[in-house]
Amino acid sequence: MSGVPIPPDYIKAEGMAGRMGARLMAIVAEGDRGRVYLTPHEYHEAVPRDACPSWKPETAMPENARWFSPPLYGLTTFGDLFTPRQLVALNTFTDLVAEARERIRQDAGAAGMPDDGRPFHAGGTGATAYADAIGVYLAFSLSKAADRNTSLCVWEQKMDRLRGTFGRQALPMTWDYAETNPLAGAGGDIYGTAHSLCEVLDRLTVGVAGSGIQADAARQGEFATIVSTDPPYYDNIGYADLSDFFYVWLRRSLRSVFPDLFATMMVPKAEELVATPYRHGTRAQAEAFFMTGMTQALERLARQA
Repeated sequence: MSGVPIPPDYIKAEGMAGRMGARLMAIVAEGDRGRVYLTPHEYHEAVPRDACPSWKPETAMPENARWFSPPLYGLTTFGDLFTPRQLVALNTFTDLVAEARERIRQDAGAAGMPDDGRPFHAGGTGATAYADAIGVYLAFSLSKAADRNTSLCVWEQKMDRLRGTFGRQALPMTWDYAETNPLAGAGGDIYGTAHSLCEVLDRLTVGVAGSGIQADAARQGEFATIVSTDPPYYDNIGYADLSDFFYVWLRRSLRSVFPDLFATMMVPKAEELVATPYRHGTRAQAEAFFMTGMTQALERLARQA
């Protein structure tokens, strides 16, 4: 308004002081011949402000502006990336996963499926394990919905639609964001994410039963091995750090299904072979960790292959 640029340091300081807010600029709705853009009224802003989520992820984002710029503006936890109304919706969907699992277990038993009482992670094959498996797919649908329900989702003007949070492997700060209706058939709608998952399941072929384990490539035991690898690229992408965005919601809905996988509050990162100085103290120490670990991993894989 004054024609004077606002210094970035001032904007960051205001954000860190908690004085950064949001204004509703427009409402996008379905018209007879396409999208229509409506002028909002004050009560349209009041409704989302009154939303009271029962829980939000308090996991802190790392102080690494290369992949995470919101902490520079006072958005320090993963929960800060969501509006209160988005948190209410995601909390509701997460709680419904547990309710759905119990309903599925009861319905499977009523339909004649035997139930050995053993959960999926313990090798169960009855109604309890079946319900756990369906719960996993529902949690996947919730993960996909979470990507489209944050305050980092921008409006793609040319495509006339909302874009997901992860346009690339980073969580960048955005200044104009779009908030979708998660029940209205738009991008991020929970029915849409579940439906797209079902389309995949409908095309999966059932073959020989398999199992998977997680092991440190630099220290894992001797197996009869076929090696197929896409090794980490030094410090290019912080996969483990970025995974926390989804992990906090998956843990909330699946901790009882896979207690071992979700035993930690955050994604385990100590063994990740990437050179991240903030994790190891200095750039030289991070490089030494990466080079030593990668050498051990490749030597071990070469012997096994």
